[in-house]
Amino acid sequence: MKLFPLKNQKFWKDLWHNAIDNASEEKSCTENVKRWDKRADSFAKRTSSPEAIRRKEDIFSMLFSAGALKSGSRVLDIGAGPGNWAIPMVEAGAYVTALEPSAGMVDVLKKKMAAKNISPVQIKIDQRAWQDVNVEKEDMIGHFDLVFASMSPGVRDPETLDKAMKASRGFCYLSTFSGGGWRSCYNDMWKEITGEELESSSWDFIYPFTYVYSLGYRPRVAFNVWSHDREESIEDAIQNILFFVEGATEITTEARENLADYVQSHSVDGMFRQKQTICQGVMLWQVA
Repeated sequence: MKLFPLKNQKFWKDLWHNAIDNASEEKSCTENVKRWDKRADSFAKRTSSPEAIRRKEDIFSMLFSAGALKSGSRVLDIGAGPGNWAIPMVEAGAYVTALEPSAGMVDVLKKKMAAKNISPVQIKIDQRAWQDVNVEKEDMIGHFDLVFASMSPGVRDPETLDKAMKASRGFCYLSTFSGGGWRSCYNDMWKEITGEELESSSWDFIYPFTYVYSLGYRPRVAFNVWSHDREESIEDAIQNILFFVEGATEITTEARENLADYVQSHSVDGMFRQKQTICQGVMLWQVA
């Protein structure tokens, strides 16, 4: 009887690559950076909600209890965004290299650093994508105590994950959506508007987890599920929905018009309201 290929690294690596090859969401790094430039301020606000803060506290508890984060730790934050993780890590005594290609995100991060008197020594900003970093040539192998990637598009295939592990001399942390993520919240709506299903994402927790497991690691794993009632103006709702579905399907002029009609007809007093449920998978493992 042929057993399940738990230790077959090539099997899980190929499975992940197949998911990526069959996904329509893959965009160039430049395109993705431009998308996030436009959403830097709104993203910073959304990730400072009480629910987001509670999830952050749980993850910091995981890092501290495992010894992955302590005073003096050197941390690489891949896809640092507006500093949601880098700043509290510095406040815990760590030194952070914040890798973030989006100029909009970096502007928000710099403002936060200035407001908290955080120096460039405490947070070193590297405005590049992880795909553009060569850990061998830049002498980054085993350079960091913790390599951290929270919901980051920088680590989304076996090669970028391998590179993250090479850069660590201690721990790696990764979180991503389990299930369709924000896109799944709009699937029923999109099907009603266009008659088409939104494709599932290749950026699902199952792929990095099974790959890391096949390498022999046994990471600490947790799942965070949260629901909230989203309330937005009609224009903000349209832009937000387009942001999450445009990677899954072609947005025709007709689909855009139908979306605008849908949001408008389902709004009350100029506000569009929707209940959303999201699941996030997180894992932490020691590489050395």
